[in-house]
Amino acid sequence: MDLLGNDYLIVGGIIFLAAFTQSITGFGFAIVSMSFLPGVIGLQTAVPLIAIVGMTLNSIIWFYYRRNCNYKAVKQLVTASLIATPIGTLLLDRFPEAIALRGLGIIIISYVLYDWFNLALPNMKSEFWAYVAGALSGTLSGAYAVGGPPLIVYANCRQWTAEEFKGNITSIFCLSAVLATISYGWQGNITPSIGRFAIYSLPGFTCGLWLGTTIAKKINPLLFKSLTLALLLVAGLKLLI
Repeated sequence: MDLLGNDYLIVGGIIFLAAFTQSITGFGFAIVSMSFLPGVIGLQTAVPLIAIVGMTLNSIIWFYYRRNCNYKAVKQLVTASLIATPIGTLLLDRFPEAIALRGLGIIIISYVLYDWFNLALPNMKSEFWAYVAGALSGTLSGAYAVGGPPLIVYANCRQWTAEEFKGNITSIFCLSAVLATISYGWQGNITPSIGRFAIYSLPGFTCGLWLGTTIAKKINPLLFKSLTLALLLVAGLKLLI
């Protein structure tokens, strides 16, 4: 098999692992994907690809949990995220890839440490923090396709339930991914190569989502989450170094 064929298999495997992780733990598709994909296909290809595939995944999850979505609670988050997302897409083209990858490594490591140590944060009742979290998420979504960490921190501070989290967060991810994809297309960042990677990733994406959903109730999600965080820490350090 030629080198490009190997790339399709590796990308499909990473998408499988990311979808599998998301369906079991409720988080991690973009973070897992972006921990490994840039080393295989480069940042400029990985970010639009994950925006496209992630849009599909989050649409499915949001539809399933749509009745748990509190639109009033996410109004400020959505507004700030949609304003900031195009800014992030512009940063993708402006920053040298080496610097951008180190920035991504710092983001991943920071998230792992936050989640691992279960850091206690204040209850952010002010609408100001919703705009801050939404703006940070939108910027990171546009630049790295990893808009989750600020929203996860905010959701934990607001003490959302697991159902509220999935309904609220995925609605933001869907809208942000749609806008990011449009921005990437406008800037000419969505190429035929990205389309082929997206198509060839569908089997891995489908299998990962199905398998994770099937066995989610049969394994300890906390143990799997800990193993995933350890894997992400290694990947983040690799990107940083």
